[in-house]
Amino acid sequence: MRSFIVILITIITLNVAAQDDEGRLDERIDDVTYEWDLEADKLATYEGLLFVCSNQEYRQKIIGLLNEVHHLDSVLYDVLLKLSRTSSDKEIKKTLKDIKKFEEDYDTKGFIHFMNSECKAAREIEKTAADTRNEVGESSYSGQVYILETELFKYVKHVTQRVDKIRLHVHHLSSHY
Repeated sequence: MRSFIVILITIITLNVAAQDDEGRLDERIDDVTYEWDLEADKLATYEGLLFVCSNQEYRQKIIGLLNEVHHLDSVLYDVLLKLSRTSSDKEIKKTLKDIKKFEEDYDTKGFIHFMNSECKAAREIEKTAADTRNEVGESSYSGQVYILETELFKYVKHVTQRVDKIRLHVHHLSSHY
């Protein structure tokens, strides 16, 4: 009972500390991760890649969105790290582990590097499109696009799965406490 009260007070205190004009931490995580999911659907296509490569404003929006996801994860991580000292809740430990994995494997710098590499490959595909449109197989225009889109889809899907997993933990924790 004592640990429950300590956890409850800590959550309330940290939620108040983490609040701004946009609302509670769990609500902000919901909003930002939902927005990421919508953008990820666009990003996971070759057309989406071409758009992010050619439109600086959109590229900055995507990077800003990912930065916001990472910022909220960091705030959540700090909150849960403090809670883990007074609680033995397995959900807290799982969430900490998932956030750490997400931050290590899919940080903004890694995302930018991946997207730069994909943009470079897309520019090369488009540069040789006139020569490769009538070819067959993986060296054809459509084959190259398919290969690039498959890589892109996998990467974006992994980021999205991590983001969604953290959101699910937050829902579980907020409904639990």
